[in-house]
Amino acid sequence: MKKGKLAIRDLTLIAALTTVLFVQEQLLSFIPNVQLTVFLIVLYSKKFGFIKTSVITIIHVLLDNLFMGGINVYFTPAMLIGWLIIPLTLCTIFKKANTNISLAILGILYSLIYCWIYIIPNSILFKISYIEYLIADVLWELVLAASSFISILVLYNPISKLFEKFNIGVRWYEYKRSNFK
Repeated sequence: MKKGKLAIRDLTLIAALTTVLFVQEQLLSFIPNVQLTVFLIVLYSKKFGFIKTSVITIIHVLLDNLFMGGINVYFTPAMLIGWLIIPLTLCTIFKKANTNISLAILGILYSLIYCWIYIIPNSILFKISYIEYLIADVLWELVLAASSFISILVLYNPISKLFEKFNIGVRWYEYKRSNFK
């Protein structure tokens, strides 16, 4: 298999992981800003790298927006930027962050950045000042930051080990094809 091409296994994995990302968000949508999205994108970034995680994230954003009523020119780009910051930074400037505590702290940062990206479209759409929006949203930002921190802190190590146990992740190409015949 040449590097850069997606195998059937990769496509299946991307579809399955996108489904997990989408379904958990819908199942938890009755609790405002409590979700496992930051945790899962962090996990995927560390296990699958930038390209595959970006594909998963883009598909997720499109599905989420279509499911919630259509592609919105204000919110879809904000959501896409907010979620793509995670794989971009974890695969570049924060690539050495590998402990659950360092990733949990980054989860707080990612949650806040994600929320702050929405200040601009919400201020334009609802014609309120940035400060008014920030004040009104601060509680929900803290809820998302706390749920991201706790989920990464508690779930990252066990789920990461589970992925390793089943040889799921970026090391897939390091195994010889003969191991799978």
